[in-house]
Amino acid sequence: MSRAPSRVATVLTAENPARSNDPGGTRLATALLVGSPRVAPVGPGVCRVDARGWNRRGGESALVQALREAVLQAGFSRAWIGVADVAVVADAAAMLARHLEGRKSDIADISAFPRGVVHEESTIIVSPGAGPAFLYPLPLSALPLSDELRETLRTLGFHRVGELALRDRSELEVRFGPSGVQAHRWACAEDDRTFRSLTTDELPESSLELDGAAVTLEPLLFVLRHLLHRVCSDLLRVGRCASRLSLELELDGSAATQRARVLPARATRREDLLYDLCRAALERAVDSNGCLAAPVKGITLRVEETAPPGARQGDLFTGDWRDPMAAAAALSRLRARLGEQAVAWPHPRAIHRPESRNRWRAAASVETPEEEKARSDPSPGTSRIMSADGSLESTLHLLPEPVEVEVWASKGCPRELRDRAGRRSLIVAEGPERLSGDWWKDPYRREYYRACTEEGELLWLYREWRGRGKGKEAKWWLHGFYD
Repeated sequence: MSRAPSRVATVLTAENPARSNDPGGTRLATALLVGSPRVAPVGPGVCRVDARGWNRRGGESALVQALREAVLQAGFSRAWIGVADVAVVADAAAMLARHLEGRKSDIADISAFPRGVVHEESTIIVSPGAGPAFLYPLPLSALPLSDELRETLRTLGFHRVGELALRDRSELEVRFGPSGVQAHRWACAEDDRTFRSLTTDELPESSLELDGAAVTLEPLLFVLRHLLHRVCSDLLRVGRCASRLSLELELDGSAATQRARVLPARATRREDLLYDLCRAALERAVDSNGCLAAPVKGITLRVEETAPPGARQGDLFTGDWRDPMAAAAALSRLRARLGEQAVAWPHPRAIHRPESRNRWRAAASVETPEEEKARSDPSPGTSRIMSADGSLESTLHLLPEPVEVEVWASKGCPRELRDRAGRRSLIVAEGPERLSGDWWKDPYRREYYRACTEEGELLWLYREWRGRGKGKEAKWWLHGFYD
């Protein structure tokens, strides 16, 4: 399976977020999501962006333009961008673009770039494989070395990155330990601080590393909107909808993560609906004081399953047309707030006992019109009374459990009913309809009657014999009513 080559874009801004209204760098990072699904703040006014996937969208020049416009729209006055294979080269390219513009420091001594390096206004793009040649003439300040190691190397006569790259790595390891090995790797344009590889068939996802750990829900909700916009844009581009998503929170101070599943009732890419569902999932991680159970340093929104769009086209001249996504949105929000088992509908079963013919099943999705019609048809355990012309008059509603009542019968036909509501006369009773079964596990033998009271109530009664032999006793039960 082919993998996209690694490309990283580093963005520097003129303002220091610590002195502006963006101390955590969240505003800059979320603005850069327009260019990539993966963004990571790495310092005050500095963010790295996963720069892959722009070959079919105008190339890296188009990426740079999109990032610059996003930075300006977010309220920053200026931006410098470097693009390269690895983070250390991209960082150096962005710094060099800034210093060349201002002609400050010894980096401005570079008069010519090696082949494969393109310098445009406020931007330096280093072609794949040109990283070592690009770093070679730069001063040691282009590498993210500690001040102590940098001064020590200068004292030993190292002033350029190339001079460090030419030395033997084992020699630096003996002299400086792991920090010397890391410095040599950076000088050779080797850097592990890159975004993980993407496969060509990977589902849309978007992630953001926070510059500071979030302890309340508000910063995560602010970031969530931008992540959703990015994911929904990717879904729209490939003509798919999300049927299952996951939110992954990276906890501060540990390698543990906290995951939450988001299940819309119907596959969708509507940002407002998905935002409500994700917000409900995040609110479950907040305590009574509005604080997160643990500080969060990163958030990832991942589409785990997609489906083709299933919405039907509306008809301007059809008055009874309904948007199926309206029901799906309501169902999704109810499940997100009350739980996945909170919304249910009856599911018919091939059982003769009336109270067992339906069972409640969690509503996992909104039914299609054909499924809704099939479910709305009367099941074997549901009776309907029809008028003479065949139009629907009443439908039987079963009680949750049959209620034992006292019935006075004349010649086997019920004439009076007594229950907790009092005494009611039955002016008409139709029956019996005999029903029996389940002799192998829980036998029953019943005689059902439809009876009408003086007040016009239409009841469904039955007489059942329980017990065996001479001890059998007939009892009356109220099983339901017609509405």
